[in-house]
Parts: sequence; C-alpha cells; structure tokens
Amino acid sequence: MKKLSKWLLQLTVAFIGILLISGLPILITGIQQGEFRGKEYSQHILALFPISNFMDQYYGPHIGEYITYSLEILFLALLVAIFLALLFTILTMLFKERTRQRIKTIFFFLESFPDILVILLVQLTVIMIHRNTGIFLSKIAVTGGEKIYMLPVFCLMILPMVQLYRLSMLTFEAEERKMYVELSKSLGFNKLIILIIHIFRNAIVSIFFQSKKTMWFMLSNLFILERMFNMPGIMFHLSQNMSGELFLITVCSFFLPVFILYSFGEWYFLRRLNRGGAIL
Repeated sequence: MKKLSKWLLQLTVAFIGILLISGLPILITGIQQGEFRGKEYSQHILALFPISNFMDQYYGPHIGEYITYSLEILFLALLVAIFLALLFTILTMLFKERTRQRIKTIFFFLESFPDILVILLVQLTVIMIHRNTGIFLSKIAVTGGEKIYMLPVFCLMILPMVQLYRLSMLTFEAEERKMYVELSKSLGFNKLIILIIHIFRNAIVSIFFQSKKTMWFMLSNLFILERMFNMPGIMFHLSQNMSGELFLITVCSFFLPVFILYSFGEWYFLRRLNRGGAIL
C-alpha cells in the first residue's frame, strides 16, 4: 500500500508539472513584450478543468488516431530494438575476443551517424532498390492519410538498437567475469546455455533500467521521423498546431504509458531481487 501511494504521488506530481509547463508560452511571450501575464497564465490553467470538458473539446477522434499511430510506431520500434540488441549481443558473445572487438567496432561506428542521415540513407536505399530491381519494399512517405509501419519502425529502431547493444555488451561482459559463470563452465554447461540461462537473466535487469534513456532518445527522434515521412502522428500534428492544450495532451499521452511500463518493470525486477530469486 505504501508503494502504491508513492507511485500515485509521483504520477500526480508529474502531471502537475506537465500542467504548469503547458502554460509557459504565455509567460514567455509576456516577458518578451516586457509584461508579466500571471493572470492569463492562471486562466489558462483553470480553463483546463473540469477535465471532462477539456477532453471533449480537444481530444477528438482525430487526435486519438494521431496519438495511437505515434504510440504504435514508438513501442514497435522499442520492442524490435530490444530484441535485436539482445540477439546481436548473444551472437557476439559466442565469438572469441578478437572477433568480438571487430563486431563491436562496427556497431559503435553506426552509433555516430546522425538521426536525419540514417533516415535519408534508408529512404534512398529503398528508392535505389526499386529503381534498379523494380522491387518496392515500402513507401517512403505517407499520402492520403494512410499509415505505413515497416520503414518508420526500421528507421526509428536503428540507433536505439545500437545504443542498447553497447549497453548490453558491457553488462554481459561484466557478468561473464563473475564466479558463477566459471562454475557453470566447470560443470560442463554449453556457452550458449550459460549466456541465455545464467547471464541473460542477471543482465536483463541492468539493461531494463538503462533503456529508460533510450526511450526518451526515441521520443526526440519520433518528431524528426514523422516530419520526414509525412506521418499523421501526434508529433507532426503538434508542430502544425502548437498550443498549450495540445502540448498537454501530447506529453501526457506519451508520459502515462511509459511511466506505467517502467513502474511495473521496476516493481517486478526489484521484487524478484529482494526475494533473492531468479529474475525470469
């Protein structure tokens, strides 16, 4: 009960912070004109209540579709990034040290690529393949209000996957040097079995907590992605219709599912660790 109260308090404080930030453009505009618009700022905050009226006015069906589309792309990209990062980590760990270093160098080189360059290269690659072979892999932009998934998810997950790969490699290699791994080897366990059964279940905790930074990195890239693919997502809609109310909706629509996801994950992993049991 105490943990639930703490969780609700964190959620409430975060919502109040977002609510207060949504009216900052009013204060900033006033300061630029040499005025303090405290009254207008207060009126803006109060106008958001009751919440039911506010949602009816601003959270229409189209806004809901924009938010759903953006969240679908975001979480699909996150899942693919985590899966591929762990897969490549396990495969890399199977090699000897020299080969392992070469593979890591290639991945670390990819991490230095700018977000926009990655998206442009992927789009150009699709165009060149279609031009030379006639094979049409995916649309490179949204037209007529339709939705595309494959290429946006692929572009959004590349750099986060590389980041998670680097973090998971550090974690796996740190676990590899521990005594329980040597004990498992002495008992005759296969290297792949040790990686999946023993190292993975201990390393996944650290990777989960470190992935929080990756999630916020993906959110910043999502805005660029929606602009370059002309996607009908909430980020693109916000850039075209900037307002304090829409800002509040956008931030809350991303913050709430991410907050719930990581709160549940933190509760689960810490509970298992406190019990001294296996993570998975």
